[in-house]
Amino acid sequence: MATIDGIPADSRMSSSNPYQKQSNVNNIRFNNDHRRSLHLVTSSPDDDNRYHAYSDEPPLPRSFEEDISPSSSIIDAMEELFIDYGQSETRNNTANPKYDQLTRSSVMRDCDIRAHHPVEAGDKISMGVTLTEPFGFIWPKCPTEMENAPMIVKWEVCRIACHCSLNLEGVPLKYLSQWRDQDVFWKALKQYNCFRHQNLPPKCDREVWEQSHGQDLNTERAVEYKARLHFDDPNKEPLLELEKPVLGKSSRLRRKFGFNRFTELQLLFSDKCATILKNKDKKRVLARWLVRERHLFLTQEWVAVFIEEIQSRKGKLGLVAPRKTGKHVVLFAEHVKGFNIGSNMPARASLINRPSASTSVDSFCDRYDVLDWLLQLDSNTDQPYIKLFHRISLGLSKTTPTVLLSERSIRKMHTDVISPNGTPMNDGIGKVSQLLMREVRDAMGLDFLPAAIQARIGGAKGLWMMDLSPYSLDERWIEIYPSQRKWDCNWSDPGHRTLEVISVSCYTGPAFLNLQFIPILEERAVNRKLMRRILSERIGEHLRNDLDNVKAATETPEVFRKWIHGTSYTTFGDRQDGTSWFVGGLPSNWPGTMSFLADGGFEPMRLEFLNSMMFDHQKDRWKHMETKLHIKITKSTSALMTVDFQGVLAPNEVQLCFSPAFDDGQQTLDDLGGFQVLVGRCPAHLPSDIQKVNAVFKPELRHFKNVIVFSSLGDEPLANKLSGGDYDGDKAWVCWDPDIVDNFKSTDMPSPHNFEEYFQPNTQTLGSLASRYGRPHYLDMFLEKAFDFHLNPSFMGICTSYKESLAYHEGSIGNEIVIKLSLLLSALVDQEKSGFEFDDNSWCRIKEELCGGKMFLKAPTYKTDNLAALATSNHIIDFLKLRIHQRIQDGIREFSDYQKCSGIGYDKPLLTTFDPDLVRYWNDFEDQANQITSLFDPSSCWFKDFRSSLIQEIDECGTYWKKAMSGKEHYLTKVVPVHERWKDISPVIKSDSLVASLMASSLKSGVGSSKELEPWDLLKASLTFKRHHQRTKFVWYIAGRQLQFIKACRGRGNNGNGILPPIPVVSRMYRILRPDTRRIERVLASQEENFEDD
Repeated sequence: MATIDGIPADSRMSSSNPYQKQSNVNNIRFNNDHRRSLHLVTSSPDDDNRYHAYSDEPPLPRSFEEDISPSSSIIDAMEELFIDYGQSETRNNTANPKYDQLTRSSVMRDCDIRAHHPVEAGDKISMGVTLTEPFGFIWPKCPTEMENAPMIVKWEVCRIACHCSLNLEGVPLKYLSQWRDQDVFWKALKQYNCFRHQNLPPKCDREVWEQSHGQDLNTERAVEYKARLHFDDPNKEPLLELEKPVLGKSSRLRRKFGFNRFTELQLLFSDKCATILKNKDKKRVLARWLVRERHLFLTQEWVAVFIEEIQSRKGKLGLVAPRKTGKHVVLFAEHVKGFNIGSNMPARASLINRPSASTSVDSFCDRYDVLDWLLQLDSNTDQPYIKLFHRISLGLSKTTPTVLLSERSIRKMHTDVISPNGTPMNDGIGKVSQLLMREVRDAMGLDFLPAAIQARIGGAKGLWMMDLSPYSLDERWIEIYPSQRKWDCNWSDPGHRTLEVISVSCYTGPAFLNLQFIPILEERAVNRKLMRRILSERIGEHLRNDLDNVKAATETPEVFRKWIHGTSYTTFGDRQDGTSWFVGGLPSNWPGTMSFLADGGFEPMRLEFLNSMMFDHQKDRWKHMETKLHIKITKSTSALMTVDFQGVLAPNEVQLCFSPAFDDGQQTLDDLGGFQVLVGRCPAHLPSDIQKVNAVFKPELRHFKNVIVFSSLGDEPLANKLSGGDYDGDKAWVCWDPDIVDNFKSTDMPSPHNFEEYFQPNTQTLGSLASRYGRPHYLDMFLEKAFDFHLNPSFMGICTSYKESLAYHEGSIGNEIVIKLSLLLSALVDQEKSGFEFDDNSWCRIKEELCGGKMFLKAPTYKTDNLAALATSNHIIDFLKLRIHQRIQDGIREFSDYQKCSGIGYDKPLLTTFDPDLVRYWNDFEDQANQITSLFDPSSCWFKDFRSSLIQEIDECGTYWKKAMSGKEHYLTKVVPVHERWKDISPVIKSDSLVASLMASSLKSGVGSSKELEPWDLLKASLTFKRHHQRTKFVWYIAGRQLQFIKACRGRGNNGNGILPPIPVVSRMYRILRPDTRRIERVLASQEENFEDD
């Protein structure tokens, strides 16, 4: 059989089935269809028999469980037997020195699960069916010679192999120390026949590559490894997709145990495969596979430690992801072989009370050691196990470590601020001293002192306000209230005493009106017709201002740069989402590309490529506004909700002060004292989720800027009235528009509804699991049960859509049935912590019994694109949807006409694809080459041959571009191979002429060590532009980096006379640069003065 680099020819995998089936070394039996079908072999739902199938203990007779009700004394005796059995087994095992090394906690189990659950012929479950890998999925193999390679090298090798549909098992690929250089690594891979002539995926960022090798131990941002497992077709095995490693905020567990030991795996189920999660037996099998298996990947053994629903994120403009059900799984590497673990003390925390420079991390670490370190399992056995499992997310949440506190600086308060009826008035919020807040500010590099921070410390989470008491000026302390403590914590560990910040209070400017608020505003309007008219007017005002802003941006480069920053979710260099800066010759997103080109000196009124990108970006923004019905209310904002610990605010009073002053279009405000305001919080379903309150100004609270302070007096906290909110980081929408506020009347919260007949919380404690299964086993069941529960499909979206449809057809959100469904949604929000089962049967019962049997409802018109139906509908969202659509269409036409007409006139710039500055680099080189040749070697034809060869290769690259763009892959993915081919074009000089040799050497005599901006790269880019400037996408996505540099070197002053040299900025500094609003205003003022003088 033919081989390629040691790979059998028939082992090369197709794109549809990229992983070669391998024989199972564990003698695992599957159903006869396992080679073609994604078939989960199911087990008995009986938990006890399921446990005993993995145990060497005999199962209890079924009749024993069904017919006998043991007394409490028998139960206590059985629990003692379980505990004694577990302890005796632990004592027997700890006689082995190796076991003693691997188990560091009295509650930890042996690293190999099969040691505790001996079985024959595989893992037999109660129905006699064998299961280890439930759907025939085999992790891709990594060459054995790569065992001691750094994590990122192994990851990138496997990612490239998966992209190219290759199986690397048996490939003689050996890690070399020279691969520390990323370019050397990629060049070496291309030398292997299996990778030669393949379209390789994009590289990860160089900063990511270097940090993963330990060159930049900045634990504020850690390297993240993410993969997706696609369940797309029941007749095919899942498809694994590895993402590029990226940099993101680190977490407590990553900082403690090493960021290279964690991998995030997304389980994505198409509609065809979503039934896996609805079938209890198949779901249980999948949970067991995730928890019980040691997943061999990258020559390491990985184990699952956490699972949760994939959190929905705002999509980037222009990108639409397919709809899939998803679960987010975190894998942990217990056995570490050879690669750098990448763990050290928090860089920020080390500034204060620094105990040491680094934390030693063992090469072996059991996952239960990890969980015990975080949760102190022995001290929290009284907690419901499902809620305790949910707390693992706090150790994985992305935070910025700031200040390491001493134990005496942590004040554990015994009681919350309690109302007369016993309700906590400060749910989720505490206080920190002024000194500590200043240290947080300095650690985070802020230029302002925040009034509040959302943070984590030890077993506590929530919001902390700055204390204003005079005695706390020079003291460092933090107060933690009972409502903030989620589990008992071991405060002796520095990792638990580090204050980890998620976000800080800051100025946010005007806010958008959320779609969920609109029905509430109409429901509680005194005059509904007037409320519609006001909101329609606000749509017109918002779009008119937005159109004026984009017009102004086209005229002035500085304003254009500010417009990009203000209208984009992310800007160039702001890589919190982990995306790469460059793909091909340009940044990976539109805002980044526009900023990059603007910084190089290009203007949207001159360069057609930039002009078109600006127009498309604006259209996408307006489309997003139309879809979400985003209406900017200039007299509104959003702010973190805090509480008045001093007790100076009366019930129904709030205070909101601004810094800097807030410009609402009519006046500049330092605070909202004297206004009546509306406050709301999303999600908002009930009519009471927006409340009208009185804004006041109390001098005692004047230092709290950009947070809204609620009263701590009264019987019930205001936050709780806003869709059951609290003070642990929730934000409130605050509106003081008198046309809206004066036309609104608050209502009380509805009485709670009891859903116990449909579902009940899971109150089973961790201690009960220990008593039932024994110490060597209960943590297995803890994870397996938690994974089984979290694999349940979420009904939040389904119930929300149904409730919105019902409210739409009933014409009111105040309908009794709609209210009950809104209360159901409030319960579903806490499902992950409460642990109650909610499935299709529960949902069908609720629709049958509470909703009058209305099982299926037609979707609201505003969720369709039927403009004719919108025009005939009387619903407020339909009414506003039609208005915003009409205004946007008018705005698009006006903006298009403005762009076309702005180039007319002798003093107006001409919009074109050509730029003489970009071809001058080639023209100057050509003139110089011809002059020198005519003087010293007139008979030589070297330059003619050189130019002809270069033109041929560039044109071939253009042909390859056209072919690549016809593929079905994502656009940016198709750019990479063309760009790599263009980069590989090298100067070809066949002549022996001395002149030719001298000119060739000049192409490598660039200043600096940039491999992208050498003279040859710039010359090649200039000729590419000269020949193909009308093929704008090809030219810019391939040579954009070089063309931007050439343009920047030709930059001119404001008067257009003289060339100004560019100012180089390194990437880490470019990331933090932002447009200066005040300077831009001075530029505009100066332009107006010049215009008046003329």
